[in-house]
Amino acid sequence: MNNFIQSGRLAIAGLLLAAMPLVALHAQDAEFKPVAVVSVAPVKKILADVQYLADAAGQTDAGRMAALLSTPFTEGIDKTRPVGVVVMTNGQEFAPTAYLPVSDFDKLLTTATEQIGPPQDVGEGIKMFTPNQMPIFVKDAGNWAILAMDQEKLANPVGDPTVFLKDLPEQYDLALQFFPGNIPEIYRNVIVEQMKTGIDLSLEQEADETDEEFAVRKQQIADQVAEIERVFTELEDIIIGWNVDATKQGTYLDIAYTGAEGSEFAKMMALNSDLSTEFSGFTSSEAAINFQGTQKLSEADIARMDKQMNSVREQVIHQLETEGDLEGDELASAKKILDLAIDTLIETARTGSIDSGLMLDMTGGKGTFLAGAHVADGQRVEDGVKELLKLAAADGEVPPVKWDAETYQAIRLHVMQIPLDDAPPEAKDILGENPEVILGIGEKSVYLSGGNDAMARLKKAIDASIAGSDTKVGVVQMHVAILPILKGIQKNAPKPVPGVDAAIEALSGGADKFLVTVDMEQRYMRLRMMLEEGVIKAIGAGVAAQNAANAEADANFEDAPAF
Repeated sequence: MNNFIQSGRLAIAGLLLAAMPLVALHAQDAEFKPVAVVSVAPVKKILADVQYLADAAGQTDAGRMAALLSTPFTEGIDKTRPVGVVVMTNGQEFAPTAYLPVSDFDKLLTTATEQIGPPQDVGEGIKMFTPNQMPIFVKDAGNWAILAMDQEKLANPVGDPTVFLKDLPEQYDLALQFFPGNIPEIYRNVIVEQMKTGIDLSLEQEADETDEEFAVRKQQIADQVAEIERVFTELEDIIIGWNVDATKQGTYLDIAYTGAEGSEFAKMMALNSDLSTEFSGFTSSEAAINFQGTQKLSEADIARMDKQMNSVREQVIHQLETEGDLEGDELASAKKILDLAIDTLIETARTGSIDSGLMLDMTGGKGTFLAGAHVADGQRVEDGVKELLKLAAADGEVPPVKWDAETYQAIRLHVMQIPLDDAPPEAKDILGENPEVILGIGEKSVYLSGGNDAMARLKKAIDASIAGSDTKVGVVQMHVAILPILKGIQKNAPKPVPGVDAAIEALSGGADKFLVTVDMEQRYMRLRMMLEEGVIKAIGAGVAAQNAANAEADANFEDAPAF
């Protein structure tokens, strides 16, 4: 049966491919739409940003060298306007063209001739270069030079690419924008059918896998393919853009989506355009590690999560039963823990809201972990923790827990003392002489703290969360601050580490974070990953110092007397 299905899909894909030339005969006069746009910022901005990065990394001369080396390749190009590539389609064929901003077309031709050889004049203001026997056609269009691999594509090109580039050159040094809905349906069908066929051909039932489990795994993959298919119908565009921004003191990569009007993606984005958190006290811009995640879930999101979590449950149970590491009561306990955890996730999703915050604070070299999250049933979480401790106790000694040690703001606090009798002095310095791990259970919330002054810090975070319960947030706000982490390494290293010492010195000016944010508004969503300037400085200084130390060590080794 599987072979029959695979053969059928291959046949469908083949028929679709065979049909393309026939359908193309009817698409001669169809309207062209963009499928992809590539935007490159003006040369002037690119070189300025390269110099900024070089300066930040302590490699100023490298930035100057880049500017010098670029000169022969940019003669005749207007360095104040962007470069663009536009891929158009009329529903059947693709028409890619590139656009170079021109200040002097003849100089541009001379520059190209020096690099790839002289062109041939093919008429109508078009020149043909043939590097590596591959034709490239160039048309003089006033203040633009238009390039194509096919001369016919230059017959009616887009006159001004900025119509499609829009504000991409101002937002990013380099950007790629896709319009998945404009990919011709016949090509979409081929892509999907070939994907399904490839999966069917590679998917095999494992020796210890039952028919039911194999069916579940196949369904998971089918669901993933369905999610990919949604991209073609539910996303208006996808933008991947990289930029260097001296005013924001860093460099970042964006991945952004615009949902098609009325689509599930658009509804999800609109649903999350105005969010607030109940756990603002558990995040801090000064923390070494900080995470806040808040999201409202649609009915479709809840259904997908329900299905995914139950699938995970089945897979993990199968793994527990077949690996044989746990038996009898221990296996039953592990299954119970899994059920409690999965049920908590599913029931929390069914409330239509996910909300959490956590941080690792290392101020003054002292370490404290704090976390808080919304759950559907706090008691279920407590039951799961008790079962987990019971299972752990079967393998060794577990510190005792003082259940219901106290109640604060209607939250029951359970306390575990962490013995540090045999711990090194450095651990006591970071965590305190008598560190605690505290589990807080509310009716619809759960809390965790540990380390130095854990109880007082937890109560302070709870109070701050109550006071700031209407704090506006994005979907995700996360950062990792490099300086406090490096200081911790420096303090506890048995001997000086030159790279770490140099990186800490470079970070003295601040801006030491790696940040990840996810924001949504109406039909738009953006994921941003950013490196602040200080991190770039630290990387440059650290690598240079470590290389110098290694070179010195090698030299001393070579000069050492032989015995």
